[in-house]
Amino acid sequence: MRSRFPLVAALFLISGATGLLYEVAFSKLLAYVFGATAYAVSTVLAAFMGGLALGAHFGGRRASRLRHPLVAYGSLEILVGAVCALSPFAFEALTSVYVQVARAAPGSLAVLTVVRAGLTGLVVVIPTMGMGATLPVLSRIVAAAAGGSSSTGEDPGAARRLATLYAINTAGGALGALSGAYLVLPALGIRGTIWVAAVANLLVGAVAIAAGRHVEVPATTSELPARETADESSGASTSAAMEAAAPAETAAVPSAPSTSSFGLTPRLLVGLAFSSGFLVFAAEVIQTHLLALLIGNSAYAFGLMLAVFLVCLALGAARAPGFARRHGAGALWRGLAVTALALALTLPLWDQLPHLFTFAGRHVHSWTGRELVRALAAFAILALPTLYMGTTFPLLLQQVAGRADVAARVGVLTSVNTLGTIAGSIGTGYVILPVLGSQRALGAVAAGFGLAAALAAMALGRDARAQRERALAFVTTGAAALLALLMPRWDLARLTSGANVYFVMGPPPDGIDFVREDVHGGVTTVVHRAGITTMYTNGKFQGDDGPEMVAQRRFAHFPSLFVPETRRALVIGLGTGTTLGTLAAYPWQRLDVAEISPAIVEAARAYFAGPSRSALDDPRVHLSLNDGRNELLVATEPYDLVTMEVTSIWFAGAATLYSREFYELVRARLSERGILQQWVQLHHIRPRELATVIRTLRSVFPHVALFAGGGQGILVASARPLVASEAHLEELEKRPALRETLEGRRLDELLGELLSSGEDLDRFVADVAANDGGPIVSTDDNLYLEYATPKGNVLDYPTSLRATLDLLERYRTPDPRARHLGP
Repeated sequence: MRSRFPLVAALFLISGATGLLYEVAFSKLLAYVFGATAYAVSTVLAAFMGGLALGAHFGGRRASRLRHPLVAYGSLEILVGAVCALSPFAFEALTSVYVQVARAAPGSLAVLTVVRAGLTGLVVVIPTMGMGATLPVLSRIVAAAAGGSSSTGEDPGAARRLATLYAINTAGGALGALSGAYLVLPALGIRGTIWVAAVANLLVGAVAIAAGRHVEVPATTSELPARETADESSGASTSAAMEAAAPAETAAVPSAPSTSSFGLTPRLLVGLAFSSGFLVFAAEVIQTHLLALLIGNSAYAFGLMLAVFLVCLALGAARAPGFARRHGAGALWRGLAVTALALALTLPLWDQLPHLFTFAGRHVHSWTGRELVRALAAFAILALPTLYMGTTFPLLLQQVAGRADVAARVGVLTSVNTLGTIAGSIGTGYVILPVLGSQRALGAVAAGFGLAAALAAMALGRDARAQRERALAFVTTGAAALLALLMPRWDLARLTSGANVYFVMGPPPDGIDFVREDVHGGVTTVVHRAGITTMYTNGKFQGDDGPEMVAQRRFAHFPSLFVPETRRALVIGLGTGTTLGTLAAYPWQRLDVAEISPAIVEAARAYFAGPSRSALDDPRVHLSLNDGRNELLVATEPYDLVTMEVTSIWFAGAATLYSREFYELVRARLSERGILQQWVQLHHIRPRELATVIRTLRSVFPHVALFAGGGQGILVASARPLVASEAHLEELEKRPALRETLEGRRLDELLGELLSSGEDLDRFVADVAANDGGPIVSTDDNLYLEYATPKGNVLDYPTSLRATLDLLERYRTPDPRARHLGP
């Protein structure tokens, strides 16, 4: 059996990679249905992780009966692959059910959360349970590979193999995250990624079955009683189950199998497994939140962050057996204590990372080079604490690795650890992070690891050496907590400078008036500089009360030229509220606003009441803390105008508002003569991506016009010809509030800012396609814009803007008034 372990490890590496690919792909598909708010994303994650926990639980209970565990593992992989291969069709079926429920219970977060969890579970519960059962099942092979089993859990061969297996699976997850972001998803799209992963699972399963048919492992009689495992989240019942898992033939041994080789009782073992999951995921939530601010918000950046985190965890897991050999009974508390110290000591490094980007900006100009800089930044800040985090769960698994009932015990620990990850993710995102902020939240996690270390040290013996160990543990964990508490506050100006975006750091602000962190929108700041108030999200410009107001007002004025009816309008993305305030100057009966970030709403209300003309207090305005696509999905009444003031296309998730499916949704929700307005960047964008945006929009709306206002591109689209009524415009200009927003201009004069429309835009798209790789339509599946637009950030701002405007000048519509102005 020993010779089978390298094969098992290789198969489990692939399994880890496919599991991560499924998680990313499923999250994207479900975001199209449930929305991209943190509530929706967390619900999906909880359902996914809950399935893993159930799989670990039931897999551990049943694995002890298996005589051919490798065959069982292969069967699980085939089940996962087969069900996941069909999952895209199941996700499509969820949409209509969700829409009906959301319309029946508008605004009920509780109902929507239950429905989201239930519908997600219907699709993912079978494959995730299969994934979760694999480690307990393979642990039986580990025990057999050691050449025997022990009731005391002291078999070093089994412990080493189990830790290695866990590390390899985690490394597979890192491989899936990295390849998914940089290779598989951009090349194959969501469905292609799922199907490739499914084929890999099927092949893994077939190889495992073929290799395992002639390898028999004696079954054990132990099984966790159902009455004692009814509630895996209960420390008391689960620890009782751990004790009950001991084989009947060893239950009477005086050495008491209820304690491990490190002296941990089952209750404490289970408690530490839960705490480990909670604290590791709490750290991941906070660090990912910070890295989005410091290394970027693109889909590549998120894949990179996850990959680096998992690589460090895998390295920590791989070194856990050696760490245990060196430190003996004190290995667990020392690993936890060093994690606490490492988190505390790296706290002052976070606000220094922008210096790395500004330095690299002077020397590194390629997209690949800058991605390597991001990887270096992420690794530098994560490596030490995450490496020691990675030792914790393998050290806990070592407690049970050599037992005859290893599968049952691994199942309990894995399921409880997974429940801890769910609690850590949700609790940190919704409570700890908003209440404490990133720096104090990370300090609290360090203190949590210190407390766990102290608890582990308490389980040591009563001799003099154990007492010295406990004293050292208390001193070390106390030092970690004190360091986290006394660390100086971060430099917010540098932290929120957005140096990662274009690898330059702007001039320091005169003052920072507002900083809010929320799990929905990241870090929102409002700063003063040279008399101008500016809003940023994760260091990315969102609007100001100075020069950019020209473009922000044009977002409202350009589409309004062609709107024949002013009954209902939807504004997607509030920003500073200037666009909303401009629209409020028109005679709209109702203005709906969909904004995902509460912090942006708070900042707009408090600091941009002038530019927004206090529109948030207008009784016609109805605010929804939701993403715009989901707001449209569940809408019941048609809109005469949908206007978007969202961030750059390259922000992760923003490209879903530039896909063909989104435009089809907008057209279905618009009235017969309704208008869509959408911002499109003219800077930091390559011709092919700009042409893709226009071609995708033209594939749904036959009439499209591109304006330029304040250096920004503004697309206006409709199913009907874009013809403004001169008489209607004159009537609108009689409104004093509207005249205030025009800055002395007439509405019909704004037609002079049109760049191109109709067949002129078609010529631009055709020429770019002929010279730059063929025509592309961005879809929800191919994700073209999400993965192509970040590469434009290496371009120089003024140079790229000038080049884009010069290119579009060749396709300028010669007489906009003749084409777009009627009586």
